Amino acid sequence: MNVITNQNGFTYIFALTVVMIMGIMLGMVGQSWKTVKQRELEEELIFRGDQVAEVINQGYLCKNSKPAQNTENLYLWAVNSPNGTILDDLVIGKEERCVNGINKIFRLRASASLDPTTNQQWQIITPVGDATRFSGVASDSMEEPFRKSFKEIYDSKLLDEKKHYSDWVFTRELKQTLP
Repeated sequence: MNVITNQNGFTYIFALTVVMIMGIMLGMVGQSWKTVKQRELEEELIFRGDQVAEVINQGYLCKNSKPAQNTENLYLWAVNSPNGTILDDLVIGKEERCVNGINKIFRLRASASLDPTTNQQWQIITPVGDATRFSGVASDSMEEPFRKSFKEIYDSKLLDEKKHYSDWVFTRELKQTLP
C-alpha cells in the first residue's frame, strides 16, 4: 500500500511539472505572436500612410507647375467636405483640373483611409497656421514602433527615431526626393 501512494505522488508532481512547462511555452508563443502581429500592422501602417502621402503629392503637383512657398496652402485640399472629410472624398474619387488643363481623378482605396493600428479614420494633419487645409495623416496609436529607420523607403528622415506611431506623419514631404 505504501509503495502505491508514493508512486501516485510522483505521478502528480510529474503532471504538475508538465502543465507548468506547457504554460511557460504557451506564454512565450503568445508573446512571439504579439510581436509578429505588431510588425505586420506596422508594415500596413507604412503602406497605407504612403498611399495617402502619394495622393497628396500628386494632387499638389497637379495644381502647381512652379509652387511658391507663400501659396503652398492654397493648393492643398480642404479638410472638411459635404461627404465628411477629405479622406471620404478621396475614397469616392476627387476630380481636379490640373494646371496643364487635364482633369484628373484622385482616389484612395477604402482601406487606405483607415489607420490599421486603431481601425479608425486617420488623424488629419493640417499645415501650421491653416487648420482648414489637408496636408497629411498620422496614426492615433501611442504604441512604440519596432522600426526606427526608413532609409530604404524614403529619402527623408522625417519618420526616423520616432517614439510612437502617432509621431509618424505621412505628408507629401515624404515623397520629395532630396537634392
